[in-house]
Amino acid sequence: MRSVLQPRPAERGQTVIEFALLAPVIFLLLFLIVDFGIALDRRIVIQHAVREGARAAAVQADPAGALDATVDQAQGLVDPAAVTVCFVDKNLDGLANALEPVKVSLTYDYYYTVPFGSLLGAFGVPHDVKITMTPSATSALENDPPSGVTFTECPP
Repeated sequence: MRSVLQPRPAERGQTVIEFALLAPVIFLLLFLIVDFGIALDRRIVIQHAVREGARAAAVQADPAGALDATVDQAQGLVDPAAVTVCFVDKNLDGLANALEPVKVSLTYDYYYTVPFGSLLGAFGVPHDVKITMTPSATSALENDPPSGVTFTECPP
């Protein structure tokens, strides 16, 4: 008499075939979860970087120092050309003054690195899926900028 746990001879390869059909979907979901976690980590890093840049701009009253602080804190993720340092002209005199807000922002594109790109293409998802992140932070200038240091005005 055959045990209940032993498969019937006709069902021997059924589990392997079921796994072969479901494995790509399971791995795709697993990789998407990991990739989303990496994207979230990158967002946290660059948000921290713009906060530090805004703090540096407020304390030093120097846009170059704010740019350097932002790039340093971004852990190599950000190109300096993607960082914007500007001020909001509250008193409409065209100059950055103490207590006026200074804003640091940047643009960062995160491209998903999920394998199975052709599988995603079969479902209509483009291969170069990206998330554009545009964090910004604002802080008030603590002092008037030194002579010779100019901030650009933020667009309305």
